[in-house]
Amino acid sequence: MSTLLALTAREWKAFWYSPIAYGVGACFLFAQGWIFYLLMLVLNDPRVDPTLNMTQLFFGTFFYWLFILVMCPLLTMRTFSEEKRLGTLEVLLAAPVTDGQVVLSKFLGAWASFCVLWASTAVYFLILRHYTALDWGPIFTGYVGTWLVGGVFVAVGVFASSLTRHQAIAFFLGLVLMVFLFSVGFLNSFVRDPGWSAVVQYVSIVDHFRDFARGILDSRPVIFYLSLALAALFLTARAIADPRWRV
Repeated sequence: MSTLLALTAREWKAFWYSPIAYGVGACFLFAQGWIFYLLMLVLNDPRVDPTLNMTQLFFGTFFYWLFILVMCPLLTMRTFSEEKRLGTLEVLLAAPVTDGQVVLSKFLGAWASFCVLWASTAVYFLILRHYTALDWGPIFTGYVGTWLVGGVFVAVGVFASSLTRHQAIAFFLGLVLMVFLFSVGFLNSFVRDPGWSAVVQYVSIVDHFRDFARGILDSRPVIFYLSLALAALFLTARAIADPRWRV
């Protein structure tokens, strides 16, 4: 456990000791604050459905998914590709650590950064609380769902980074894989068979997230997201263990 914590701390420092991280974080918070302000304007419009609330709009809109799909490959593109470019991956793998510890530490470092950045947006809800009453249940489950979805996409991004030594390629490869996973559920509009429709709906990342935005915490989407993340991490471990994948 101490080895895993040390490796995770190494990944955490590698990200947050860079001024780029704070630039990305500042841009993220500014953009999220602007969108939060626009959503409040939308809710104040008398023509808008009165059953809608800020939680449903903040978690699950187009901008929400756009931020996640762009943010995760940015956080993960350097995890393995930078090690390969510098030639330190072989040294790291030759150390008295397991492949699983290396992969998990890369994932945890990037995922922790993702969670911190999204947790910082809670300040907007705290500000809103001074002006109106809020139901904190859906807000809490919205963040839990966000962190779980982020875990899936961060794991996919780490896998993409393990396939190349170029950060730009890792970014675009990770983005393509994430967009593919994100868009699977939309195939349901073209499926006519009820059986296949149920399958497509079950593997839809977006459909599983809707309950979190409504304040519902169900074990099924939790297990689904964890399974996807573990599958991506397993593929990453296989990729770095096989010399033929180290390009």
